[in-house]
Amino acid sequence: MRTRRLGIAAVGLIAAAALVAGCQPAPKAEPGATPSAAASTQAQASAADALTAATGKLKTTTAKITMTMGGAASMKATGSVDGPNKKVAMNMVIGAMGQNLTMDTVQIGEEVWLKYAGVPGLPKDWMHVDVTKLGPNSTVRKSLEDPSFSENLLRTAAQVSWDGTNKVKGTIDMTKSPTMNAAAAAALGDKATAVPFTATLDDQGRLLTMTMAVGDAVPQAGITDMVVTYSAYGEPVTVEKPAGKIVEAPVELLASL
Repeated sequence: MRTRRLGIAAVGLIAAAALVAGCQPAPKAEPGATPSAAASTQAQASAADALTAATGKLKTTTAKITMTMGGAASMKATGSVDGPNKKVAMNMVIGAMGQNLTMDTVQIGEEVWLKYAGVPGLPKDWMHVDVTKLGPNSTVRKSLEDPSFSENLLRTAAQVSWDGTNKVKGTIDMTKSPTMNAAAAAALGDKATAVPFTATLDDQGRLLTMTMAVGDAVPQAGITDMVVTYSAYGEPVTVEKPAGKIVEAPVELLASL
């Protein structure tokens, strides 16, 4: 049982590192206007509208996503998303405390499968997640609502404005993020309500990159900023139910998801 508890704790570490990653949330314009009036207000609104449109495009097409963060808790995640068909396949590698932990996720509609490597006490086979047994605040449950990450991405964005051609900047209130948990909120402290971000768009108004300045927000954590890259829009994506032996995820694991 001790080994199983250690494994569940490791999963918690993966979740905490992933929090800073990507399933942050769609933008709203800053309500206040500068004294330079109509032109400034319109520019800011246009930036927020462009960002909203960009995140929305992810729900209507296929794409590849890469997320990276370095430092004491490094992370690299790569995956494919099929927005119209609610399909996602992701591989995430977390480096922390001298260990590498790997998590693979497959989501098809309302079905989720997980596979961990380097996590003691957990099955080495693919695990089916019984979504009905997840808590109301489960990050996995919330991801089912938005498998393309488009609506969740930047939902709390504020002070949105243009920062050069095809580049948008603003801040994110991480305390309102669907993926926020108590440990992450404590790590971010007072800065959690206004973490700076920048996003670049392509000439079709689609997201290319997103950078969240979590490294500057929590320098004591010894991590670098989170960078999310989007590519291969519209290219074929194959996401299928895992093959081979599949077991049900342990109850203890469900509580950590």
